[in-house]
Amino acid sequence: MKKILFVLLLVLSCGALLAQQSEEEKLALQYYKDKEFDKAVELFEKIQTKKPNSYVYYYYYASLMELERYDDLEKLCKKQVRNFPNVQRYKVDLGYAYERAGENAKAEKQYQELLRNLQAKEFSVQELYSAFYSRLKYDYAIESILKGRKLLNNDKLLAKEILGLYQHLNQTEKVIEEALNLVKDDNETYMEQAQTAIQNLLQDDEDQIKYNTVKTTLLKYTQKYPSNISYMNLLLWINQLHKDFPEALELAKAIDKRTKQEGLKTYPLALVAAENKDYETAIEALNYVISKGEEALNYTLAKMKILDVRYQKLASTSPVKMVDAINLERDFQKALEENGIHSGTMDWIRKYAHLLAFYVNKPQAAIDLLTQASSNTKDNREKNQYKIDMADIQLYMGDIWEASLNYSQVDKALPNDALGSEAKFKNAKLSFYIGEFDWAKSQLDVLAAATTKLISNDAIYFSLLIADNQEDDDEEDDEDTTQMLFGQNTKNLPLKKYAEADFLIFQNKDDKALLVLDSVISMAPFGTLVDDALYQKALIFIKQKNYLGAEALLKKIEENHGTELLADDAVYQLAELYEYYLKDIPKAMEYYQKIIRDFSSSLYVVEARKHYRALRGDNIH
Repeated sequence: MKKILFVLLLVLSCGALLAQQSEEEKLALQYYKDKEFDKAVELFEKIQTKKPNSYVYYYYYASLMELERYDDLEKLCKKQVRNFPNVQRYKVDLGYAYERAGENAKAEKQYQELLRNLQAKEFSVQELYSAFYSRLKYDYAIESILKGRKLLNNDKLLAKEILGLYQHLNQTEKVIEEALNLVKDDNETYMEQAQTAIQNLLQDDEDQIKYNTVKTTLLKYTQKYPSNISYMNLLLWINQLHKDFPEALELAKAIDKRTKQEGLKTYPLALVAAENKDYETAIEALNYVISKGEEALNYTLAKMKILDVRYQKLASTSPVKMVDAINLERDFQKALEENGIHSGTMDWIRKYAHLLAFYVNKPQAAIDLLTQASSNTKDNREKNQYKIDMADIQLYMGDIWEASLNYSQVDKALPNDALGSEAKFKNAKLSFYIGEFDWAKSQLDVLAAATTKLISNDAIYFSLLIADNQEDDDEEDDEDTTQMLFGQNTKNLPLKKYAEADFLIFQNKDDKALLVLDSVISMAPFGTLVDDALYQKALIFIKQKNYLGAEALLKKIEENHGTELLADDAVYQLAELYEYYLKDIPKAMEYYQKIIRDFSSSLYVVEARKHYRALRGDNIH
């Protein structure tokens, strides 16, 4: 019993002592936080004498440093080194104390001795690097890694850490050298780390000086070490990152030849180029894969994809070269003859029909094709999709009532389906084109609650467009300037003209549309339709490859109509213009950021964030 009581008393006494020490530490830390370093030092000295540990030591050391008591700092460090001879941190702290005291020779001697005595152990190298890094001795931290690499015969040791140091010190050439060092043995394992290092380097590269340095260095390495595929892959990646697809294609071909896997790199590059609207390079890449014959990787995919890319190129060009349209017509027809008209070729059927009607002036042939395709399928959604396509062609031909009937039938057949919403929207647009603004608005207001966000957004836009620009029925028709100029009842004339321009754009009559859009601006130069007209003109200019003209118009909207409905559209379109056509990556990133920052509720935010990250290099490997 006595023994138990003795043990309990001993435990309680120790507990009281520990609690007392804990309170003492708390008080010392409070003095430190309050910057009462004299008081803090007195307590830390007592605690450290009783129980030397790294936690108390840190605050004791920092307090002495604040008081510039360098002699005491030297004693503290030397005592800590004696107590813990294998811990590198205390030895670096001693050198740092000398340095702060102005004894640079002693500090240098201390640091060099640590490097000289570095053991050939990864842990020791890591520890010394960390010790130097914690005291902001970056050059010595780098030296410790380089020395450790020699000792351990491992030139990739602490690669991430040394890359971070080079980046922090703005040593561009060293970052590139280290990144390339990671893949010098052509090991794909380190490719992602090398790309990340280069990507981080290029994040603050508005003038693209660093990018040009990276590219020049990679070119030298690929020429000097032609058998290293990793260097070529890095150069291919950097060209894609900066939208230089023609040069990327040459590299992709070279890699495919070198690895004897034709189509391995070329086909994916074609997809990326097409996604970035460089259709010519995409077509060239796909043709290259096809030219290698059926044994080539991705041969079948390339044959299927090339029609789609050629169609995209045609649809994004104004004016269209008739020879391109006729050649594409021939190849679509051949593809359908070889593969048949069925659900599996639906995408080709729809594009071919649109090509026939809108580009080669064969609308009846297009309707016949869609009718045949519809009769060949039992799928109700497919039938209704073909019906919408036929209605589009009827509207193009000016057969308003048949078009409206078909749209209405799809709307009625699929009332809760995205396809039904699309048909209702197109029918509302038809009413807009012919000047039935009240009816169009009533349908658009219903669609504003559509489940498809894109249709909902478009419906809201056109509904507001009508609401902002349609004159009230009871409003008097005063003889204003516009009426005098045009010599007719000018009620809703600017809105009617805008609707006419929109219909001409639908018909691919872009030159006529531009003239009508100019008249809209002339009629009401300070009206609410100006930004809409400017935006449509900008889109046409992009199709016509008048990129600087488009830039000027979009910036005009940004600067003069920044609070209106199309402000975010204009900013996003500017971002795409810089990314895809003007190839100004920093500018593109700036405008994508503007969408994210200034238009947080915009439909474009998700896409803007995705584009921004892609341009920054995230997840592109």
